Amino acid sequence: MSQMRFLARDAVDSLESFPLQPLIEEAYQEACKYQPAKPGPLKCHAGSNPIVLSGDRAALKHALAEVMLNALQANPTNPAIDVRLHTEPGGNGLRKLEIEVQDNGAGFTPEALKKAFVPFFTTRNVGLGLGLTVSHKIIETHRGKVEIVSPKSGQAGVVRISLPLDASLTLQA
Repeated sequence: MSQMRFLARDAVDSLESFPLQPLIEEAYQEACKYQPAKPGPLKCHAGSNPIVLSGDRAALKHALAEVMLNALQANPTNPAIDVRLHTEPGGNGLRKLEIEVQDNGAGFTPEALKKAFVPFFTTRNVGLGLGLTVSHKIIETHRGKVEIVSPKSGQAGVVRISLPLDASLTLQA
């Protein structure tokens, strides 16, 4: 039911600043609850400086958990996730955060790339096909974007989430 609540939002409901690394670990643990196979450890490459993000922590955790669950389901017999975090200059002198979530599956087919964010589209026999749709909506309400990186032949799937670091968000009235 929480997915529908996130889809109905057009703005950030609560605004707080929080460290990103614990949020990623919590999102991974949440995703693991819905993965029947025992996943390997989360590999997270965060660099030496802690990253502090502002936004709706619960919503961002949900978005990351949905992306990670998709990644875990990409290779159900031996699931693994590699997360890379980095910041870079964005537009207007603002910095942006990029979160890349890579799985060890076969990658996205051209058809799945086109339909990945369409509600109820799924390539699996579990779930409703709303996870990436909900993640996309949550990230958009945080003035960010989600993209699926077109895989090269034989490469695993990568989902890239970009979020502004310095811009203030407006709370929903």
